[in-house]
Amino acid sequence: MADLLVKNYSQYDFLAEYGLLSGDKRILNAGSSTLQLGANCVNVDIQRKRNVDVICDIHELPDSLGVFDAIVCNAVLQYCHNPQRVAEEFYRVLKPGGYLFVDAPWVQPFCLDTPDRYRFSQDALKSIFSNFKLIRIGPSIRPGSAFAMMGVQIARTLTSNKYINYALGQAATVILYPFRWIRTADECDTAGAFYMICRKNS
Repeated sequence: MADLLVKNYSQYDFLAEYGLLSGDKRILNAGSSTLQLGANCVNVDIQRKRNVDVICDIHELPDSLGVFDAIVCNAVLQYCHNPQRVAEEFYRVLKPGGYLFVDAPWVQPFCLDTPDRYRFSQDALKSIFSNFKLIRIGPSIRPGSAFAMMGVQIARTLTSNKYINYALGQAATVILYPFRWIRTADECDTAGAFYMICRKNS
């Protein structure tokens, strides 16, 4: 459903806004999958995949990784059995004054990729990362995009016949595609996901 995804703010916006891709800034891409975020990016993931530098659980980051100027955790926290522990690990390996970017789902369909455990409100993210200084928090995936993705997922699981479901899903994708751009007066209630930018105190 990537074609239905409309983001207000992404990890790329974050890295560009704070100038983290220039110079010798070290970036930890936590739960990276195959995505590389610059020359000085260290990719860690629990699965062996292309571009993964270190295979590890982000609940227990190896000391050998050292410390980082910035951490990116994009669409990963929902799979973690203990998000609070992950927050503590991020705080430990982030340099004083370093930045943290987290993007976590709110209104989204269940993901079959790995155990999908949680959804996060803004209040939940603020609580989990309360040791950090909050810079800002807001909707990263628009309500219209969340609406379209949920509608397509419902269509794809509407019957017990996979062929009918496939056809319904395709039809729903076409019908709901224009809705992905919709914004609302208060996006916080129905946003597909939230992003949060924090900083570790110097």
